[in-house]
Amino acid sequence: MKRLLVLAVAMFALLLGCSRVPRVVEPVAPSELAILVNAINTAAPGGKIYRGTGDGEITVSGRTIKVTFALVYERPGWLRADLRLPIVPMAAPVRALALVEGECARIFLPARLLVVTGCISGVAGDDGRLDAASLILGLPDASFITRMTEVTSTRRGGFLTLQGLVGDARVRVKIDEDRSIITEIEVGRDGTDENLRLSYSGHGWKAGTSAPRTVELVALEGESGEMGITIRYKTLRGGESIDRGAHDLHIPPGVLEIDWKELSFWR
Repeated sequence: MKRLLVLAVAMFALLLGCSRVPRVVEPVAPSELAILVNAINTAAPGGKIYRGTGDGEITVSGRTIKVTFALVYERPGWLRADLRLPIVPMAAPVRALALVEGECARIFLPARLLVVTGCISGVAGDDGRLDAASLILGLPDASFITRMTEVTSTRRGGFLTLQGLVGDARVRVKIDEDRSIITEIEVGRDGTDENLRLSYSGHGWKAGTSAPRTVELVALEGESGEMGITIRYKTLRGGESIDRGAHDLHIPPGVLEIDWKELSFWR
């Protein structure tokens, strides 16, 4: 009789839509992380140097600017990009040169005599354990997962979600377990109102790389500040060694330099 009562209650809950199984949060050992990282890097091997082209959008406080780009990336932590931004309708696109080194980026607009700077350190700390360029391009080396501490995991719908710390940054990583690929990374820090979320989709479009076809980045500061960047690759290939010095930004003296949060359309 007791078993029949339990079965009846379970069926009644199912009819009411209340039979959702709660997600179980489990601690993850370093050895398990190492196995997971090996599976990801084996399924989608990443090279050291890439060259690519594509297009996308930059959205700040509701204003969207379309952009085309050509880039070269060298692991770890170095990216040079040539951007074209048609800021004014019917006018020639504005050229911008971007350089990411370590955790910081500079964008030089020669026609405006302006340099815009920004660093991931406000969100992810300043210990250099996260490769900002690789995160933005969707080319993260999964090995950063092994540097996560206090890691817990949940599983739902074929996805494994890890949460833990990298230095003093709180990191959440969403992984498609069937394909062993990273589909989302979120980074934030206690004591700040800044948050960075990256979503990756379209994996498998380019054989032999771990790159997704599309990358969507959302940077948040409190409730009022939001910036979004969408990247869509058209081409991507492995490259030869790079002379970083030849790709440096040569900025003339007297150019105005501002933090990206000070842009007039940020607020």
